[in-house]
Amino acid sequence: MNRGEVYRFHYLWGHEAARGEESGRKIRRVCLMMEVNGWLYLFPISGQVPQPREPGEQRIYEVVPETEQRRIGLGSEKVSHLILDDYNRVRTDELYDFESLMPTGAFSARFLEKVAKRFMDAMRERRPIAGLTRR
Repeated sequence: MNRGEVYRFHYLWGHEAARGEESGRKIRRVCLMMEVNGWLYLFPISGQVPQPREPGEQRIYEVVPETEQRRIGLGSEKVSHLILDDYNRVRTDELYDFESLMPTGAFSARFLEKVAKRFMDAMRERRPIAGLTRR
């Protein structure tokens, strides 16, 4: 598994976990953004524009350009969003929630650089990020 690859995964949103849910409701595409000390950090891709969790909040996401959508196996008829303020963290030896370990595609290095900068800016600004560890 490599950085920038996109997989189909039972993604558990932060707001679902806050309600006590333990498993993702549906399989969705996620991007492997990084691996750190045996942990994979997976960020979801959604066809929906992320809605604020609280009034006035601005969500952190990047619109996926058409060329990138094709690279990851999505059609270009619908806009996709790579969500950067919600992620799942899974151990490399506990990959149960993946539909398959074969990627559907991968984002380009250029797009990943743009996304990484956006994420690091949000971290520096101490923006809220709903990361959760899956077990």
